[in-house]
Amino acid sequence: MHNSNAMRGQISFKQYISESIRLGLLCISCSLLVVKSSPILAQSKEKKIGESQRVLEEVVINTERPSHFSPLVRVVAVIDKREIERAAVQNVQDLLRYVQGVDLRSRGSEGVQADLNILGGTFDQTMVMINGVDFSDPQTGHHSLNIPVDITQIERVEVLHGPGAWSGGGVAYAGAINIITKKPTKRDLQASLSGGENGYFRGSANIGITPGTIFNRWQISGQGGGSHNRSDGYTDNTDFEITNLYSNISLTNNSGHSIDIQAGWQSKSFGANSFYTIAYPEQYERTRLFLSSIKYLWESRRWQISATVYQRRHHDRFELFRYDSPQWYKGHNYHMNDVAGVNANVAYRWKRWGSSLFGADYRYEHIYSTVLGDPLESPYKTPGEDGVSFTKGKSREIPALYARHTLQLERWRFTAGVIYANRLYAGFACAYTINPYLEVNGWINNSYRNPTFTDLYYKSPTQTGNMELEPEEALAAQLGLRYTKHKLRASIGAFYRYGYRIIDWTRESGSDQWSASNITNVRSAGVDFSASIRFESGFVTKTGISYSWMDLSKQSALLHSLYATDFLRHKAALNIEHNVFSKLSGRWDLSWQKREGTYLGPGNLETPYKGFVLADLKIVWGGRQIKPFAEATNLFNTNYLHIGNLPQPGRWVKVGVNFVL
Repeated sequence: MHNSNAMRGQISFKQYISESIRLGLLCISCSLLVVKSSPILAQSKEKKIGESQRVLEEVVINTERPSHFSPLVRVVAVIDKREIERAAVQNVQDLLRYVQGVDLRSRGSEGVQADLNILGGTFDQTMVMINGVDFSDPQTGHHSLNIPVDITQIERVEVLHGPGAWSGGGVAYAGAINIITKKPTKRDLQASLSGGENGYFRGSANIGITPGTIFNRWQISGQGGGSHNRSDGYTDNTDFEITNLYSNISLTNNSGHSIDIQAGWQSKSFGANSFYTIAYPEQYERTRLFLSSIKYLWESRRWQISATVYQRRHHDRFELFRYDSPQWYKGHNYHMNDVAGVNANVAYRWKRWGSSLFGADYRYEHIYSTVLGDPLESPYKTPGEDGVSFTKGKSREIPALYARHTLQLERWRFTAGVIYANRLYAGFACAYTINPYLEVNGWINNSYRNPTFTDLYYKSPTQTGNMELEPEEALAAQLGLRYTKHKLRASIGAFYRYGYRIIDWTRESGSDQWSASNITNVRSAGVDFSASIRFESGFVTKTGISYSWMDLSKQSALLHSLYATDFLRHKAALNIEHNVFSKLSGRWDLSWQKREGTYLGPGNLETPYKGFVLADLKIVWGGRQIKPFAEATNLFNTNYLHIGNLPQPGRWVKVGVNFVL
């Protein structure tokens, strides 16, 4: 329960005692769904299986260097640095829409706000990490993609399709993304300037810290920089300004010790035209964020010890009326939520029986608010706001113990794990190498998600939370086949998830009143296919194709869903990279999407979502120090919706130049 005596100054873990929250299992999984991007090598071996074996390339989330403690059965989708540089995007959120199996539902443009859904899950069911640290927002998943890392600072983005057994003690109901930042190997300065239609401007700069020695033993490297971008908006009340600052530093020595430090700050303000309700289009929002973490790692031939401490503070001011407001309006909503946690684990590599890992995790979540939480005995002044005080608050603690074992026996690879927090969750995954280029693998596990503070407490003229919400849980499985040979990569996979007590916002037909509830059970099933090929010479240098299909059924008749059953049934994509002449090259991205569900359109009529086709193009001059570029998104000027009554930008042309000094 909430400890009201602690409403003074800084938050202390001992000042708040809440019920322990059962964690779900983030499975030790091997997702088969490879996106158009190519997997990268995290660990590989040459070993005889019959005559010979070539181990397929693997990617292990939360691993930045090869390690014999890394699980071999987990394969994820990856967007690498080359893909990032060639895609017609300038922010992390838009980059994710190219990933197969990912449904990115944008509200605002250019990274203003987007909901990330994986394999039919909702945005609250997706974990968001930076360098393996869980920075997901406990207030609402709408803010989980408020990431202070500029796109030029990213080495790669890893996507885990499906829940899985996770060595860090966290929880991901439907999937996770992990943003891995760069570790420069030389001193340099990178800068970028770009501009375009709708008053768009973007500037960024980043300094790479050259590897050097300090204290006669430690090698130091890292980066630091930031960006600022703005626009007048593509329609009324869609203007924005976003500023990011981020730095990551690494210290290593020859004794197997390493320390990784990261910190980031973001300020974002934007017109939120009809973001949360069409009844009041003049909405406005401003958010601020500060996050940081320190990770220590020691590794020897047989032992590995790791410990991470992290924190995240997020401020949110939401205005239902940006300009004039009616008399009944009581004022803006103010929120400040804090996340703090510590994770520690020990791993041991056996001579013949694989590796074992044991760990503990503690996560603390707290919110101060004017609308979310239980009443405070005395108000708490809102930082950075004049004459405003928080009147409500809520805290909760999430402890967990977990264990994992990984084993490889000739052609077979196995991983099994358990996590305990008031109850037990478990997962199992395996992979079988058919021949040096072909592999079949799969996993099965259960998972869990607790309601967000918004699910529990939020109230507005059109939305009502529910303090009686129960946790949602699911049992999920996946099976697939993957082929990798030379420049050709292909995969096909099928998954099934049975979720019960699913949390969603629903309404009756013809009504605009949404309420949070457990809408009983939801069954999800889908199939994904992707293939890509690189060419060593010729006009076309790379091409890829992908398609995903999904079906979802619920046991909540006559109710319309805002998130859980408003799913993307079809998603097909084609990308082509080609030379133009000399150092000039281009990349085309074509996609087709068809969403199920309806929204309340003009005249309060139920309106089904229409399918749409999008086309993006980026042209780059590949100079050594100066790299001009031009890009155009939505070339066909298509009218389309990700969320009902929120039209997305039409054709948008930008030009710019990148500098490397």
